[in-house]
Amino acid sequence: MAAVQHIALVCRDRLATERFYTKHFGFRRARVFNPGRPDEFVMTRLGPVCLEFFQANQEALAARVPDERVGVRHLCFEVPKLEPKIAELKADGVEVGPIEDCSQHVEGQRICFFNDPDGNSIELLEKWEDQDNPPPL
Repeated sequence: MAAVQHIALVCRDRLATERFYTKHFGFRRARVFNPGRPDEFVMTRLGPVCLEFFQANQEALAARVPDERVGVRHLCFEVPKLEPKIAELKADGVEVGPIEDCSQHVEGQRICFFNDPDGNSIELLEKWEDQDNPPPL
């Protein structure tokens, strides 16, 4: 396996979610499938990773019974500094949680969380370093 190619998200408002990731994280459209049709969906790219956006079926969404889900817990984006990205998000009306110090893992590492337009949890991460010799599987 070479790399993660994409993560697919089902969205309440596909265009709003695509605009959010394009504006705040620099994703760009890479491909549009079924353009102009009701089942249109979009692949966006940032470096080697793509996010794919599908429009939720509103009837199925309304009928969903809330329960514990197994699936994606959150998406994380590495940033050089948290504050400029947090300021940009807040200027766009996004509620961002507090900055958390994670220096117990990596000196100077900090994180914060917020939600995308569909309520998916997003993490911003400052100062990531791979471990030199992680314990084997």
